[in-house]
Amino acid sequence: MRVTPSGFTIAEYCQQMTEKNIVVNRNYQRSNKVWPAAARSFLIDTILNGFPMPKLSLYQKTDLRTRKTIKEIVDGQQRSQAILDFFNDELRISSRGNYYGKTYSRLTPEEQQSFIDYQLSVDLFVDATEDDIRQLFRRVNSYNVPLNPQEKRHSTYQGPFKWFILQQSSNYAQTFKDLGTFNESQLSRMDDSKFIADICVAFSDGLISASEARIEKTYKSFDQDFPQEGHYESLIAGAMNDVLAFREPLGDELTKKYHLYCLILAFVHKRNPIPSLQPIFHSDGHGVTNIQATKENLSRLTEAIASGVDSNSPVLREFIEASSKTTDRQIQRAKRFRILCEEIV
Repeated sequence: MRVTPSGFTIAEYCQQMTEKNIVVNRNYQRSNKVWPAAARSFLIDTILNGFPMPKLSLYQKTDLRTRKTIKEIVDGQQRSQAILDFFNDELRISSRGNYYGKTYSRLTPEEQQSFIDYQLSVDLFVDATEDDIRQLFRRVNSYNVPLNPQEKRHSTYQGPFKWFILQQSSNYAQTFKDLGTFNESQLSRMDDSKFIADICVAFSDGLISASEARIEKTYKSFDQDFPQEGHYESLIAGAMNDVLAFREPLGDELTKKYHLYCLILAFVHKRNPIPSLQPIFHSDGHGVTNIQATKENLSRLTEAIASGVDSNSPVLREFIEASSKTTDRQIQRAKRFRILCEEIV
């Protein structure tokens, strides 16, 4: 078997698919699930924004009877079909962004040119047997780094909640890195996606201990329909704006993952009371009414955590204790959340 790196523009690739020189072989389809609109839209948005997409794999063979050479799509059938559908003006982009609601015909001439000139990277398998292709999948899967639970969720689910989390992660990844909440390695393994999903769990279920099972259940619950999408997006955006507005008094302590989790929920709850959180702290929905006092209160919490010194203040002492161990357990989360709500005035 020979592997030849190759490439096609989208125009060339779609022409060959239309002429049946590149064809789909369902025997190579590793999943029978059809990509939903959100996944297809995200792929086209990726291409239009000039980001790379994973390589396609084609198996080239010649039919001895017809003497015609064809290429079967070994890996990338869903991607190929989405690209062809958009090329044929049969797919409308539903993901939020600059191209929301557009079909190919509604792009500007410059955008259309950019799309059809986009280079698809391809591995072309020549002189291969069916056993070679079978071995290919086995070997690739053997060398892959095991997926963590969050990566597995994003491989398993294709519904609106998965794509919402992915969009939110894209919106705030750099902010999380700038805050020091996650480093590049953690972002690449989707720790920020898990973090945002965990916040969404709190919106619906209140403060519970960190739970992979509960996040999984949320993905499953919203895999077909996610009517809260706009509302959750607004809540997160408002809270992140508050975090950035109070960046200085947060220091390096309150931007740590377990603190930022409670801080985001506190900012959300102070402005938009969440029923499941009212038993922990009753919010009147007035938000931040005294910016200076809030800055001073947050600075005091930051200094107390950084020093680690036992404080004469019962509030500071409780906050330090709730930040010292088992930080993702329900009782510690609830204490930190309540105190942060009290200090945001």
